[in-house]
Amino acid sequence: MPRAWSFWFFLTLLVKSLFKKPLSRKNPLHLPSSPPALPIIGHLHLLGPSLYKSLHNLSTKYGPLLDLRIGASRCLFVSTSSMATEIFKTNDLAFAYLHFTFVDTLPYGNYGFFMAPYGDYWRFIRKPSMTELLSIQKIEQSHGVRQEEIALFLRKVFQCAKKKQVVVVGAELMKLTNNITCRMIMSTRCSDESNEAVRIRVSRGGL
Repeated sequence: MPRAWSFWFFLTLLVKSLFKKPLSRKNPLHLPSSPPALPIIGHLHLLGPSLYKSLHNLSTKYGPLLDLRIGASRCLFVSTSSMATEIFKTNDLAFAYLHFTFVDTLPYGNYGFFMAPYGDYWRFIRKPSMTELLSIQKIEQSHGVRQEEIALFLRKVFQCAKKKQVVVVGAELMKLTNNITCRMIMSTRCSDESNEAVRIRVSRGGL
């Protein structure tokens, strides 16, 4: 009996969502083009095993800017460099106040340079970041560091390939990025064989 009630309950919700009319707005949203969506799952049925191929096919059919609904979450998909420039450079301030939900799990929340909301604090940390870390001179000086770390990364991948060992590319790229950044800032590696960065992250998770 409870199963029958559950079935009819979810069936009623499904039918209601199919025939539900959108609420009228005084200021309607001018959203980008969007493929037809299904109730509950949204556009999940359009995303195949090869995600980049599915997104490429959608952008070819519907344009470089897509409004996609993944379950209950909406996301904006940008597929061209010109559209990315329009969003992150021309209309940068319009997107600067958006809240990233995952930053709450980071060690310092949204106080990092890339996740901080636009304001006095962001302008304060932007100057030393651009002059001491991301300036053209600093990037040119760190060319040797990047070259060495990439060589070590490739060497490890080749060694694992010879031994027919599995390589977690995402984790190795994270180590590569950590080592380059730490060597640029502190002249030391933080993700070597001892995995100091991983141990710090695990220790933080246990607090």
